[in-house]
Amino acid sequence: MKAVFEKVDAQDESSIVAFQYANENFDAPWHFHPEFELTYIIESSGTRYVGNNISSYEKGDLVLLGPNLPHCWKNDVNTDEKTRSLVIQWTRELIENLPDFRSVLQLCRTAQRGILFKNIDVSTIEEIREIIDSKSVQRYVKLIGLLHRLSKHTDTEILAGSSYKFDLSNDTNSRIQKVQQYVNENYQSKIRLKEVSDELHMTEQSFSRFFSRVMKRPFFIFLNEYRVNRASRLLVDTELQVNEIGYQCGYDSLPFFYQQFKKFKGYSPLAFRKMYRRI
Repeated sequence: MKAVFEKVDAQDESSIVAFQYANENFDAPWHFHPEFELTYIIESSGTRYVGNNISSYEKGDLVLLGPNLPHCWKNDVNTDEKTRSLVIQWTRELIENLPDFRSVLQLCRTAQRGILFKNIDVSTIEEIREIIDSKSVQRYVKLIGLLHRLSKHTDTEILAGSSYKFDLSNDTNSRIQKVQQYVNENYQSKIRLKEVSDELHMTEQSFSRFFSRVMKRPFFIFLNEYRVNRASRLLVDTELQVNEIGYQCGYDSLPFFYQQFKKFKGYSPLAFRKMYRRI
């Protein structure tokens, strides 16, 4: 598998694609396209990859991606949830010549690294639905209005790291997708560097250099990020004991699990569960 170039077909002369996606799961692989993309999760949860960022996603998430930023959403496998989302895609030419909308232009520049909008209100989601239901000039006007609103939203998180370079070569993205797939299928077990490097037909040293160069972090930091994100979903969505969750996510040392969880989430697993459920 390699990172797929996705051709986005505009539905009308405004060069804006807007639709509701519904399926058993997200079936798009690690891919990129030259259009901006705004995705709102109606139903689904799992792991989101944006550039070199790996994080959990859940219903209510709203993410804006810039052109040619590799990304994919991977559903949790142990769930009966369906997958539903609202998606808008548009060409960069639509916003390049908007001198009176500096905030919108800045928003789109920041989107080169991906933006997660938190605590979005109902009216914003209704605006997205109105864009999907409208056509031509109305769709364009409503999109600019939505982007203006989002440019004023302050509760955001930038996803890809500032040093991340968008290497779109087929070879690089094919390798990263293989790593993602291997981790997804084997994170509950002990993973050795040789096993992963063998999947890519590389030596351990070559793989380590390659992964650190592309993802701006060593492989085992990436692996622990993935495991902690899976653990955080289990803490919120299940009644499993914290120790059991640690073992299920591939940690044979509970002190190390607690250490890694606090490193990436800023809280102990139990404090994270209590805080999230209180919210």
